[in-house]
Amino acid sequence: MVGQAEVEIARKLFEEGWSGGHVDAPLQFMTEDIVMRDIVGHAEPMRGHDAVREFWAAAAPTLKVLPEELYVAGSGVVVLWMAYGQIPEDAKENAGRWGTAEGVSRLEFRDGKVCLEVDYWHGGQGVCDDWKAHWEARRARPWRELGAITGA
Repeated sequence: MVGQAEVEIARKLFEEGWSGGHVDAPLQFMTEDIVMRDIVGHAEPMRGHDAVREFWAAAAPTLKVLPEELYVAGSGVVVLWMAYGQIPEDAKENAGRWGTAEGVSRLEFRDGKVCLEVDYWHGGQGVCDDWKAHWEARRARPWRELGAITGA
């Protein structure tokens, strides 16, 4: 059964883990045998900490994946999120700006940790100059208006 403890673990996974700025930050919230699927970025399931670490190491220093809504769903938690990743300074376009994307993740738990994460998203949605300003603009809008500020 999923309760408030699992909801808080889900929130922390995104706020402190995926947004933590270090390749190992999310692993503290995951079982050693975590199974993870990223529908856009990785066709095959990743299994274990090493596979997750390898998958996202390049994005870890600047990635922000912030939870907007959390829902209890049967044996897990569903997280609606907004992601920001800084575009490298040597990129041909939008160098130093922030790519944006919205998505949802399905999480399942075992022994107080996430044992399954499946991420659903469509890919990048736009760019912005300041991820914090973009996030605050989203947070200031009523939920029904969020479609007006996806991306930039």
